[in-house]
Amino acid sequence: MWDEIIKAFQNTPSRLKVVELLLEFGFSVHEDGIYAGPVMLPITKVAKAAKVDRKVVEETVRDIRKNEELMKVFKYLKPVADLSEVARMNKERFEGVIEIEAFSSSVGIAARATTLLAEEDLVIRYLLAKDPELSVKSTMTIVTDKKIPARILELLLRNKDVISVKIS
Repeated sequence: MWDEIIKAFQNTPSRLKVVELLLEFGFSVHEDGIYAGPVMLPITKVAKAAKVDRKVVEETVRDIRKNEELMKVFKYLKPVADLSEVARMNKERFEGVIEIEAFSSSVGIAARATTLLAEEDLVIRYLLAKDPELSVKSTMTIVTDKKIPARILELLLRNKDVISVKIS
């Protein structure tokens, strides 16, 4: 699916910037505009965020609307709250935060991480995995109810598909 989206806009870098912004923030495309959940977004604000002219946003949205396959994706996007920084800045409320970066083709990283946390009797309060096609890198952030032991970091780093692990 991502390959099709990139292919549709690969020859127009400015439109690709708009598409990447829509995907990253979960902005959906409808017949009457661009939405963040139920809130219609001004085209000029989307253009500013993507660092393109407003006409580029209008053209990109028009192209998405004309393509039935693209609309199957963009019509149903929804914003998702990323609580990673909130958790890091509110230690009294969220004691454990772990960020795992892995190769995008890796299998079982989430299962391994959640199993290790469960074995330590840690309750997962929040989990967000980011697809590298939608964000800069393939990461998973997990927030727990208690401090995460350092040995979890060591165990996760033993996996050859794990690039880095940060506990904060």
